[in-house]
Amino acid sequence: MVNRVKDELVPKDLTRKYSQKEILEIEKKYLAPAVGHYYEDPVLFVDGEGAVLRDSAGKEYIDLFAGICTTITGYNHPKYVSTIQWQAEHLVYTSSLYSTIPYAVLVKRLAEIAPKGLSSSFIVNSGSEANEAALAMVRKHTGNPYIVACQRAYHGRTTLTRELSSAGWRTYPEAHPSGVRFTPYGYCYRCPFGKEHPGCGMECAHYLREVIRTQTNKAIAAFIAEPIQGVGGIVQPPAEYFQIVNEIVKEYNGIYISDEVQTGFGRTGEKWWGIQHTGVEPDIITLAKGFGNGIPIGGFISRPEIASGYTVTDAFATFGGNPLSCAAAVAVIEIIKEEKYLEKAAKLGKLLKKNMEDLKVDHKIIGDVRGQGMMLGIELVRDQASKEPATQELLTIMEVCRMKGLLIGKGGLDNNVIRLQPPLELTGEQIDQAYVILGEAFSKVEKSL
Repeated sequence: MVNRVKDELVPKDLTRKYSQKEILEIEKKYLAPAVGHYYEDPVLFVDGEGAVLRDSAGKEYIDLFAGICTTITGYNHPKYVSTIQWQAEHLVYTSSLYSTIPYAVLVKRLAEIAPKGLSSSFIVNSGSEANEAALAMVRKHTGNPYIVACQRAYHGRTTLTRELSSAGWRTYPEAHPSGVRFTPYGYCYRCPFGKEHPGCGMECAHYLREVIRTQTNKAIAAFIAEPIQGVGGIVQPPAEYFQIVNEIVKEYNGIYISDEVQTGFGRTGEKWWGIQHTGVEPDIITLAKGFGNGIPIGGFISRPEIASGYTVTDAFATFGGNPLSCAAAVAVIEIIKEEKYLEKAAKLGKLLKKNMEDLKVDHKIIGDVRGQGMMLGIELVRDQASKEPATQELLTIMEVCRMKGLLIGKGGLDNNVIRLQPPLELTGEQIDQAYVILGEAFSKVEKSL
């Protein structure tokens, strides 16, 4: 761990040892209700290292959710922390209307690791902004208003990206705009057509043509999809789903956008980007989360002919491309390369998935185990035949795991899917510990089924 320096210059209220109760009282008094917590008894984290978080009482937790699929190189990686410290001592911010070294180095590095043909980047602050910017760019480029997204998808919290999302988290009335259309996703465990793969003819993919022919002017600006749906429940279609969809998108002169906010930077193992496992060459990828490992940064990288008409009069981000965030992202890319995280994510991901599949054999509450690399989902059901979502049971499992020192995520339209998206710094020993804790949690909730 990098030594923290100049503590005497840090505001005393930041270095003071608060109790959990004091922090919760401050939050209750001054925070909007939009800021909430995962657990009934919220945890106050103060430190972390690798794939482990430490709370104010000194208790350690294995983090299988990486914050929210974000701390891809783990907590307090020495190179990452040193890079941020060095950059903060030189230049934290200046507008992208001026040139800076970190911004230039970052976009060059992105072009080096991007899918074939993608070399023009635009940097913003989050995944929501990245998707919003990419969609605005393709509408201008094509002169077409129609965007097709997938059912159960999640693309962000800005106005347009909320309207493109259908993961079931809305809590107030909100209409989809006239230019947005939806097509089925390849959710084999709950096929919307009642079929089973591989004898299904991939009807879910072919249905995109029907959507375009009947709900647009027979042309689209873009199709946007996550290679593996994150918030939607770690849903991964067969590779041919994307191949068929891409052919249809091109047939109707559309641009293929791969939302890699959660699947990017090696999370799916072996390759930098989730879409690369399908054989599809996207026109644009959007990125965030692991991109900065916790420092806010997002963006897209596009084919230059698409980006050529997207100018400073169309888009500007006050904090987009700031030196501190860009330096952090450069460090993330270097760490992934130097420590062979692509290979590690594939190897340990197979071990993690095997452990979860072994648990499925012993626990009837597990309906499906799916995903790839360090992005796995465990769908919980109250009954194997009816596939009734085990929503309340998941909440109990999360609490049991927390008490035993394990952090997991949740997702799915019915909030019945355990999301495992850990730092790539995870170890085999930690995977074994997680296996034991999850098994104990499953056994506890099954007593009430």
